[in-house]
Amino acid sequence: MPPTYTSESGPTYIHERRLIADSEHECILLDGTASQANRTEAYLAARVRAGEIPLPTIEVDQHEFGLHSGLDFSHRCFDSWIEDAQSDGRRFGETELFGRLSSTSSRHDLTTLMETFPAGILLGCWASRKKNPQGTTRLARILASEIIAVDAVVGSRPASRIDVHHVSSAVKLRRTVDASVDRFELDTEAKNGKRNGNTESPSELGYGNVPPGLAAHGGITMGYALQTTIVSMPALRECSFPTAEGERDDARDVAGRMMLATLALRMLALQVEHGYDLRSGCLLIPEDEPTVELVGRLGKTVASWPLVETPTEELLAQAISAGEEHGLAWDGQTVRLVASDVQLALLRRSLGQVE
Repeated sequence: MPPTYTSESGPTYIHERRLIADSEHECILLDGTASQANRTEAYLAARVRAGEIPLPTIEVDQHEFGLHSGLDFSHRCFDSWIEDAQSDGRRFGETELFGRLSSTSSRHDLTTLMETFPAGILLGCWASRKKNPQGTTRLARILASEIIAVDAVVGSRPASRIDVHHVSSAVKLRRTVDASVDRFELDTEAKNGKRNGNTESPSELGYGNVPPGLAAHGGITMGYALQTTIVSMPALRECSFPTAEGERDDARDVAGRMMLATLALRMLALQVEHGYDLRSGCLLIPEDEPTVELVGRLGKTVASWPLVETPTEELLAQAISAGEEHGLAWDGQTVRLVASDVQLALLRRSLGQVE
């Protein structure tokens, strides 16, 4: 069962013909780049909360709606839930720290992000709400992954519903509030079972049988699934971490790049550990050992090793220790924010908790 996407003709799968090993294959997307990033963030956030990885992050206390970090929000450290939250009674988007975070115009000055939200460097981030596009933080992904179905053929599946009670479709119901709340009454004015205004059939509200038919999306059959994950070494080599005084040091930059590279490897290993239960009807099991390949400048693999046998946790710990020696500290520092009154009112009203 691949994910469906909205198109002019309705929900659809993403089809592409891909060139794999010098031959064309009909492929369908099973898990896109954004979805893969979200899954990896969730695995990473769990390890951060458990204390395994002392990763700097930003957290927002949203009261009864929970405590959420930048790893939970779709726009990461530049999400509206973070930018409009409160920092010591002040909107975080108006603080000096946010100003520095949102003004990183290139990878050559990543110190503030490195010390506040380094996951954004790897997974990409964009201060999209800033009015001036010049000098605005907009970093492309260094770590990108996707899973596709190769030699995919679209199938069909039945859809039906048998109710324990026989409810006649001739009886009509009418909503009494609005379309977002399932409160209804019998529509005694409906004539001959025909619709009248906001009249609906019982099956549309979950009552009665749904005659057997074909579902809109019947899933696929595939030859195999293929995951491709890229950690861009050229992008990592662009990363620099000048000191607060603006001084640059090659050893410090290399230490910072190693911290990011080993964090990326740890994130890949976490996905393998968690498995590939992508959605209902899409549980994938690797047939081959996940392998890390080091690709040289001319596109040739110069080294490879099994990912599961790589001590990624140990390598990350060593890189963090080395970075600390050069003044790049990851010790679990957290920017703690509180949701604003307006944000809480928005959540409460949206979820029907009107005060």
